[in-house]
Amino acid sequence: MQAYSESMFEKSRVRQEGPIAGIDYGDPAVQYRGERVIALLRKLLDAEQLPEFVDASFAVSTYYLFFLPVPMLNRNYISNIRSRRAAMQAAILARMMSLERFEEVRKYTIADSATSMVVSAIFMEALVRELSNLSQMNQNAYTEGGANRGNRNDVAGKEFDRHLDQAISRALQTAWSHAETAKQIQMLAAKFAAGTGSSFSLEDSVGDVLRLAKNTDVKNILEMLKSIDEGETQFKRRTRKSPRGELDGYELGSDVERIVPSELALPPEFLAYKMSEGSLLLYRKVLPESHGPLYVLLDKSGSMMGTKIVWAKAVALALAQRAARERREYYVRFFDSIPYPPLKLPKNARSRDVVRLLDYIARVRANGGTDITRAVLAAVDDIISGRSSGVADIVLITDGEDKVTIEAVRRGLIRARAKLHTVMIQGNNPDLKVLSESYMSVVRLSKEEALRVINIG
Repeated sequence: MQAYSESMFEKSRVRQEGPIAGIDYGDPAVQYRGERVIALLRKLLDAEQLPEFVDASFAVSTYYLFFLPVPMLNRNYISNIRSRRAAMQAAILARMMSLERFEEVRKYTIADSATSMVVSAIFMEALVRELSNLSQMNQNAYTEGGANRGNRNDVAGKEFDRHLDQAISRALQTAWSHAETAKQIQMLAAKFAAGTGSSFSLEDSVGDVLRLAKNTDVKNILEMLKSIDEGETQFKRRTRKSPRGELDGYELGSDVERIVPSELALPPEFLAYKMSEGSLLLYRKVLPESHGPLYVLLDKSGSMMGTKIVWAKAVALALAQRAARERREYYVRFFDSIPYPPLKLPKNARSRDVVRLLDYIARVRANGGTDITRAVLAAVDDIISGRSSGVADIVLITDGEDKVTIEAVRRGLIRARAKLHTVMIQGNNPDLKVLSESYMSVVRLSKEEALRVINIG
């Protein structure tokens, strides 16, 4: 009965027109989009009261201009506008669509709800700031029926048009500069949760995505990560043979449980001969070996400042992608003279976890001294307390030539069933070379060196 009533309500509800053709502005889902954009905008502007023209309807229109594949203005609605606010909104939307930069921004937002919301909020924030210097007199150039040029004061109207065009152009430029970063965050999250999420999986974290998109450090880290062509990474998959595993190829043997059906077509005598010789064609089956956690220790001492720390952070993110692909726990911990609290990602990391990881990595600044022994022992304690099965891999990224207490670290690694892999940036440490399962000296902070680190172990 309730479902029937709701259906009747939907049929009886009058469609509410707006500036964008094909959008029902009275639909609760549509209104939700506008409310979310306005909420984000308030966080950015930190203002109690928004300008008159900025309301939920304008937020909806802005959102769908970025989201729809082919947005069109509702000419019938615009021609019947009778309020100054609606006229100004329509003028802004029309000017947006006429600018070349608008289509460049839309390359990142079409059919992407989370990115469209982020970019809408950024655009509206920039527009409000750009228009804040315009006088109320110029805004009042849009009188009743102001959608038509003939109803405006010519001098004031032309001056306002000039300022408005400049403001919209600069606001779109700002939105464009952050749109790519927001899209990269979305794509990064998709790589972690491939096959487990949906295209709207970042919507719950859209506020955090918005903040990260405006962060210059995040932009630099993602640009560095982008330069690492993931198509060239080939992770070593550790497997063991098992008669009940997954198909991995073919081999010769006498295990009839894994025999290839074509062998059964052989004459009985020949089949018995091949079985006695162990030359039957069999399916080779394997099971993946259980992995321990992948633990990244990242030096944030003062000597790591600049390109070193950006490169190291990008590599740490790439290693997090590897951990997600291998379905293993991931830790990252920064250290200088003391180890700082770690961040842990579960085996089945989701979009929200990725945003949290990116935020954690971007916030850290390089300063302080270096204590490698203390950092490695802290990682050992984390691995032991995590009680994970399998052998753990600790990837230490540092440029420090600190003296390491070899015996203490060696005992800790044995207790934790962990292997130490050292990535020494433009330096050398004989103690770590002795302790490490693999030791890599990085001279140039390049894509090739990053790929070597990602494929470590």
